Amino acid sequence: GFTDPWEQRKFVDFVEASGIRNKDNLQLESYSVSNDRGFVPQDEQFENGGTMRDADKTAYWIVEPGSFAYNPARINVGSIGYQSTRKNVIVSSLYEVFKTDHSCDDRFLWHWFKSSLFTKQIEMLQEGGVRLYFFFDKLQKSEIWMPNVDEQRIIGQQFDQLDSLITLHQRK
Repeated sequence: GFTDPWEQRKFVDFVEASGIRNKDNLQLESYSVSNDRGFVPQDEQFENGGTMRDADKTAYWIVEPGSFAYNPARINVGSIGYQSTRKNVIVSSLYEVFKTDHSCDDRFLWHWFKSSLFTKQIEMLQEGGVRLYFFFDKLQKSEIWMPNVDEQRIIGQQFDQLDSLITLHQRK
């Protein structure tokens, strides 16, 4: 078992912006981030690929595998995704794109992002008038209680197994 205490950490200590501008207009597959399915090819998210299908994509972000991306205007409804494909993809320049360092397990963090604890961080730090935003600088100010990375990994795997079990039972 694990006996080390958990530490309260600020995101600025273990995340960094990782989106790369698609300045060469590479013909990478365009993705969106949905509230319930995370990263989704734009062709699946929108009929006929959406209005931006044939647009200039030089302002888009290239998202490498192992990155997170979210819509700062829709993060409050769960619009965050984890890029787990084996290829680079692109997302709208409106998204925030980031990676974690070696001290954070991405699966552990993914489950935290889907928790009410993260929702409370958003509510405390978002800004704006009619439409509220949670930009990357606000994410960096967010705080999380974390165990060591080995314990994070086990917790993340446990939640993944629970998710799989729940999905299996919902299909029956």
